[in-house]
Amino acid sequence: MKYHIFEINPFQQLTYLQSLAEYREAKACVRELRQKPDLTSGTTFRMMFAADPEHAERLLKEKREPRPMGEHD
Repeated sequence: MKYHIFEINPFQQLTYLQSLAEYREAKACVRELRQKPDLTSGTTFRMMFAADPEHAERLLKEKREPRPMGEHD
């Protein structure tokens, strides 16, 4: 399994960028992408650990329930 990096535009559309095997390398890549000076407002970058890019995209698009109020862990 690898770390898959995606660009998410302001309209919540995902664009697959690349896959990296090492967590530290993927984290550094995402940080570098977030520091780009010509970044469009509302654009974000996310990495997801998954078997393949399609599975990672499904995980990123999945609706998650908000955490209950008062949960502090």
